[in-house]
Amino acid sequence: MRSIGLALLLAPALAELCFADNLDKYGIFTPKKIALSSVPSMDGQTYSGGFTLSTDEPLATLDYNYEVAGLPYFVVSSVSNGPVEVEVKYAEQFPALSLNYSDGPSQFTTSIANSRRVETHRFTEDEIGTTITSILSQPGQRWQSLRLLTGDSITFETVGLQASVEVIDDLTTLPGKFSSSNAKYDEIWKLGARAVTAACLDAGSQVPSWSSSEENGTFVPGTRPGISYRTWNLTDYVLTFDSQIIRGGAGYTIAYDLTGNRDGVQIHLASEYPNDTTFSNINTTLFPANTVTLAYGYDFANATSMTSYILGQYDVPFNVKENVWYPVEIRVNATAGNIVFSIDGQQVFDIILTEMGFTDSQLSFYGYASRGEGAIGFGGWQDQASYVRNVTATSLSDSSKVLYSNPMTDESVVVPEFGGQSNAYGVCMDGAKRDRYVWLGDFYHTTRIMGVANSKPEQIAGTWEFLFEYQAATGQMAGFVPISYQSPMPTPEVFLNDAGTVDAYYNFPDYVILGMIGLVSYMDYYDDDAFVKAHWEEFTRAMTWLIGNQGSNGLIDLTKYVVVFLGPGAGMAVNAAAVQCLDGMAGVARAVGDLESANSWLQV
Repeated sequence: MRSIGLALLLAPALAELCFADNLDKYGIFTPKKIALSSVPSMDGQTYSGGFTLSTDEPLATLDYNYEVAGLPYFVVSSVSNGPVEVEVKYAEQFPALSLNYSDGPSQFTTSIANSRRVETHRFTEDEIGTTITSILSQPGQRWQSLRLLTGDSITFETVGLQASVEVIDDLTTLPGKFSSSNAKYDEIWKLGARAVTAACLDAGSQVPSWSSSEENGTFVPGTRPGISYRTWNLTDYVLTFDSQIIRGGAGYTIAYDLTGNRDGVQIHLASEYPNDTTFSNINTTLFPANTVTLAYGYDFANATSMTSYILGQYDVPFNVKENVWYPVEIRVNATAGNIVFSIDGQQVFDIILTEMGFTDSQLSFYGYASRGEGAIGFGGWQDQASYVRNVTATSLSDSSKVLYSNPMTDESVVVPEFGGQSNAYGVCMDGAKRDRYVWLGDFYHTTRIMGVANSKPEQIAGTWEFLFEYQAATGQMAGFVPISYQSPMPTPEVFLNDAGTVDAYYNFPDYVILGMIGLVSYMDYYDDDAFVKAHWEEFTRAMTWLIGNQGSNGLIDLTKYVVVFLGPGAGMAVNAAAVQCLDGMAGVARAVGDLESANSWLQV
């Protein structure tokens, strides 16, 4: 493959943005089949390289044959009646290619992966022969479609993904093997191996998309907002910053509940949509030109089990130019639920959250609904990009009291703070597409698959390293943790529910039980007593926390925690799993020479 030259189709100022690729380590993913038609099709032929989109066959469906992930790239060999715009969709399941947002947005990603599953590219003759690479990495996908939007035709020399996970076409090359007399069992085993290959990541493999400079502050691409962990408890404040839209619009988040990765107030500023940067498929219904759209929840569009509410759309009293800096002010009175938004000194809206037509039960998620208190962040919608700089929060009642300040010019500070840095450790997530978080409970089955198939113990150990960083003072492990914040995390306590109180806790307390069973499996397969000994204090603290939840009737009782995955907090499932955990961890304790703990855990 030719050497890669990055050509970003946003603005000349972004051409200097660099991206970390994994070409030397992993190589590329290439489609296995292609179907040319006017609609998505599974009836593909063998992919051999070049293909043309035309008005007769405007859509190509690409099948990678299994779950892949990485930075999308495109090489164009001809353009007719350009500029030619092409809409690209990515999906794990084929039917999603027919949906407006494909199978997105994904609300447990961070800016190291694209939460949007649709993107648009504009090609001219200047791009012929150049490898055009997306700014944002796509998480897990099998299917991809390319649809001609404008122009007469376009011919692609090749398309694919610069891999961010291992490229393994032949599963027989894995360390673990499985063969039986039942072909279905063999295929089920392969599914597990494929899932782990895509969902478990090597250290440093996930690509940061934010960048900072003295001149322009921080570049923010159009994906899920990056949230500042330092602002976790902002309340009754005035937030000011400078914002410059590069293309389309910019997103601002306030009132975000960092502890539960939930809810928040989403504010979107739309530009005037100039012809030279605006794509033909822009969503002017959701975001009309020169408006501010206000939403509550994760985003401006719903995702599975995560509802978002559009609260209002407000006209900006002037045309919002692209490549122009505007001062933005957001006044938040969390006590009253009052939010006032102004840009360039002109007020756009003044609202009270409780008067927007939605009930607390609608707006709450796991029993919590913000009235303005919480963290801030920056992001954008599909195909958008912006700059932000000079971020300051002062007290609503005393403007001389600075609550938070960040000029957004130091990348080494900004990117880790807003959850956008490359993953410090190898790590296993719940799923390749949705997550850039570790889910401790789902780790339970990953360790078993890893032990019999992929055999990358550094990814299992690295997952625990992330979990150790967020372990509560009580010993409780987090039910889920991000993988792209500052590491080591200097203030893990701010990620707890009721942070700052003696009753601080994590949801999914039963995930600690499942996680410890996963550790038992890890020891069964790898006998890594050196790793366990090095972190025995953390593991024993977690076990002490678990046993501390034993009631007078001898049962483990997790009822006081808001969210328990396995069912009733003192129910059969929780306690059956706890028995398995205690028995297995007693064996681990014996293996590392802690007979006292082994005996005490068996007696619980």
